[in-house]
Amino acid sequence: MFDGFEPYTWEPSTEEIARDVGLPPQRIVRLDLNTSPIKPNEALRRLSRMIPNLRVNEYPDTSYRALREALAEYTEHDPEAIIPTNGADEAIDILSRVFLEKGMKALASVPTYSYFRIATELQGAEFVRVRRKQDLEDDVDAILSSLDPRVGIVFFCSPNNPTGNLTPPSVIEKVSSETDACIVVDEAYYEYCGQTAEPLTEKYENVVVVRTLSKAFGLAGARIGYILSSRETTRLINRARPPNSLGVMNIELAKIALRYRAYVKRVVRLVSNERERVAAELKRIGVTTFASAANFLLMRFEDVDAGRVYEGLLRRGIVVRRLSGDRHVENCLRVTIGLKRHNDLFLSALTEVLEDLRRQS
Repeated sequence: MFDGFEPYTWEPSTEEIARDVGLPPQRIVRLDLNTSPIKPNEALRRLSRMIPNLRVNEYPDTSYRALREALAEYTEHDPEAIIPTNGADEAIDILSRVFLEKGMKALASVPTYSYFRIATELQGAEFVRVRRKQDLEDDVDAILSSLDPRVGIVFFCSPNNPTGNLTPPSVIEKVSSETDACIVVDEAYYEYCGQTAEPLTEKYENVVVVRTLSKAFGLAGARIGYILSSRETTRLINRARPPNSLGVMNIELAKIALRYRAYVKRVVRLVSNERERVAAELKRIGVTTFASAANFLLMRFEDVDAGRVYEGLLRRGIVVRRLSGDRHVENCLRVTIGLKRHNDLFLSALTEVLEDLRRQS
């Protein structure tokens, strides 16, 4: 089954990185994971007061009703058409199990989130890459021409990881109207842009939206995701959903976090402002960036090797994301936007690395 299968590229731990570069762990700045730079402390304090009374000796309600109702209040979506999951990745796994099998295909505009391919191939299905246009937009005509009866899923990621650009709802609707395949829209970074395909789930039963509390909500370590779809599609998906993949404490923390909207707004405002500032500084030092509606920037290096930039940053304790496998991200790196002090450390280190590399060339 695994012959020729390319697994997910695991990120090393901070301790491993520190050991490899000879720095103390506290000197390592992780700007490679696209998580929130601010911990949701008030939500955690509230959870801590609840812990003595949590019935952790019992399984949670397998319907996750209380969490579904909290998510319904946040999303304004039908609670009977919401499925909480163990992060967005479990949602993608469940959808792949429902809509794919050996001999079928999934389509996606590339480059995009690599787990789409992995979840597809684990079902024995073929992952079909549809190259984006030069401006990184989805090539709608190419997607439509790639549709056939064997296509079980069309994946969209909006904002897209790693490019940061959005897929207009009109594009998603166009594709949805042309196929019976499940249209999966990964909106992990929804809070940073406010654009959603959620209204299309009422019009098209084949449209499914996947979101997470891992990004703007700051709960990456708690693993809370969810699926939004129609009631009929939800009933179908629930057939393949594990009964207890969320823990009691994770559920309670998610319910609390969904009430702390001010925290999310503060994170989004801070990160968005910093993203624009960092983009301007990168332009000043001769690095190309692409417009982003998420909490990261895609950087392209025109006159130096991105691999050597990555290594130079790593030696200085700054970790960014290496990219490969597609011409659109050739000689590119992705950087997560952190707090101002972290971004300043990154910009300072990058300036040093570029000066060294340009001096050598």
